[in-house]
Amino acid sequence: MRAEGLLQRMYLDGRQQWPEVAVDLPTFERHCHRVLGPKPGPDCVKHGADLYLCCACVVRNPEALLAFDRHCLNVARAAVARTSRDPEFVIETLRELWDKLLFAENAKVAEYCARGPLQAWVRIAAVRTALDRSRTERIRNTRQIGLSDHLTVEASGPESTLTKARYASTFQEALESAILSLTSQERNLLRMHVLGRCSIDQIGRAYGVHRATAARWLERAKAHVLTSVREQVVKKHTALTDNEFMSIAHLMGAELELSLTASTSVEETGSQSRTAS
Repeated sequence: MRAEGLLQRMYLDGRQQWPEVAVDLPTFERHCHRVLGPKPGPDCVKHGADLYLCCACVVRNPEALLAFDRHCLNVARAAVARTSRDPEFVIETLRELWDKLLFAENAKVAEYCARGPLQAWVRIAAVRTALDRSRTERIRNTRQIGLSDHLTVEASGPESTLTKARYASTFQEALESAILSLTSQERNLLRMHVLGRCSIDQIGRAYGVHRATAARWLERAKAHVLTSVREQVVKKHTALTDNEFMSIAHLMGAELELSLTASTSVEETGSQSRTAS
């Protein structure tokens, strides 16, 4: 069968399987030429209806996006759950997967080329996404340096006093700037954790989210502050090594709490000014 005949057959199969999804033949043919080349093989005809659905998703047909969800979501969920059955992990991995497949600027659904069933293709993508996410979280949990862990140890002695005197001003300015660059929610999370001594579970309950989400929010805020402070301090003291920076962070124990308290006063003053105006 000639290429034109193959494409028409696949088009009709798609219209039959997905009657609520409307894509015109020229659009489908252009899509097929892009993903299959000028001479599509006869094997792709078996999955022509799946290719039709993907074509419609590429052009953001709303009915196609709903149909894709109905057709593939359970398969993807089961595949992700094989890596972790944690509900939060499954939900967020599926959200990441759907963003990659359907909503990103270069949505991966545009790459489906009918070499196998669409559900199998989605299953493979789900497994890869889940494994990547799991690996990333393990690395982050292993390497993540918690800001509050490094800003709670006070040291004594003349050497410590000299070190604090040398770097205190730069460090304090950098810390205040980093905290003010956080979102209001991120600052509240740090206040609850550092000033209020709230646990991850308590923070999660306060925000009505799973503890894993609360932990991820908190780690993101701490990582942002730590990175920002390091960049600002090292910019002024270029010879400073990472180990020396962390030693300074240990010495500057109380400054985090002072900066968080100060940022609260700034927000309250700003709020009162807006109310008065």
